[in-house]
Amino acid sequence: MRFPEFSGEWEKRKLGDIAELTSSKRIYLSEYVDNGIPFYRGKEISELKQNIQPQDILYISLELYSEYKNKFGVPQINDILITAVGTLGNVLVIRNDNPFYFKDGNLIWLKRINVNSDFLAYLLEINKKALEASAIGSSQKALTMVELRKLNLLFPPNSEQNKIAAFLSQIDERIATQNKIIEDLKILKSTISKRLLLNESWERFQIADIASLGRGRVISSVEISKQRSPKYPVYSSQTSSDGIMGYLDTYDFDGEYVTWTTDGANAGTVFYRNGKFNCTNVCGTLKINSNHNPYFVALCLNLIARKYVFTNLANPKLMNNVMATIEIYLPDVKIQDSTSRILSSIDMKYKVENEIAVKYMKMKKYLLSNLFV
Repeated sequence: MRFPEFSGEWEKRKLGDIAELTSSKRIYLSEYVDNGIPFYRGKEISELKQNIQPQDILYISLELYSEYKNKFGVPQINDILITAVGTLGNVLVIRNDNPFYFKDGNLIWLKRINVNSDFLAYLLEINKKALEASAIGSSQKALTMVELRKLNLLFPPNSEQNKIAAFLSQIDERIATQNKIIEDLKILKSTISKRLLLNESWERFQIADIASLGRGRVISSVEISKQRSPKYPVYSSQTSSDGIMGYLDTYDFDGEYVTWTTDGANAGTVFYRNGKFNCTNVCGTLKINSNHNPYFVALCLNLIARKYVFTNLANPKLMNNVMATIEIYLPDVKIQDSTSRILSSIDMKYKVENEIAVKYMKMKKYLLSNLFV
């Protein structure tokens, strides 16, 4: 799929021929400071790639940054950084001249790029498997400048590069805007939840006083694969409310429930469920009695449940016997219902905006797979 004004074959070129591949100079632990110039590792570059502002970052002094900038240079606008350890092949184009430095070995720096930087970034994105295949090491894979310089890529003329990059950049800008809307909704819900919930002037209950406790069952991927007409979701230990393991053609639960993850890294994460569904054996279930709003209870529990997780184990746990003893403060059911309506409206808005974001991502994926030779 090409723009109509372009034709002809694309040219194969090595990455080392279209950019200089280098890295930073080493920064030692003793050179970190409390405030100063941001010092990025692969984690921060991956976050910036997703338009997420990094938190808890490291810093070096302005004096050290200035010294390295004068002696060795620092990334400039339209240079590229590639994550080289851990998560491999995340590509970030430098968009502004905000000062920062980065960790040697964690990131590979492409400078003096003689093609369109945005086009190259998209090209590297669709060739991520080739990047990963060039990695060396056994226990921990790492990208190297030596191997990346050998990577063969196909390039059209500069005018076609510019048009493809500009077109895809518009999609990326819309995705970034959509992600900002979603992030703002998360913050809004969190802020409102903290203000409206956990009021110790309300009546105190133990979970066992207001709910019947249960648990899911063992459901294997083999069982899921054998279903003829699966339509009922199977929830497991995923952190997302729509993180579904699969579907069955039967269901174990029907109606409003509160569920939580009992085992593993996500132990203590609480969800509100409504409808016909299944849970695996790493999910506990609460059937809330009719005097209380299940959605409201789920909101309150999600703010406190993780404090009760046994974290001194290799496998963190929040089992039914502990959940039963957790104390929770609840107002009159009318207040529960009105608060739930406010917060559930944010949930519905979040779901709609997230579906839009998914559509944009699918659009981008389609374009990436069809605009490049």
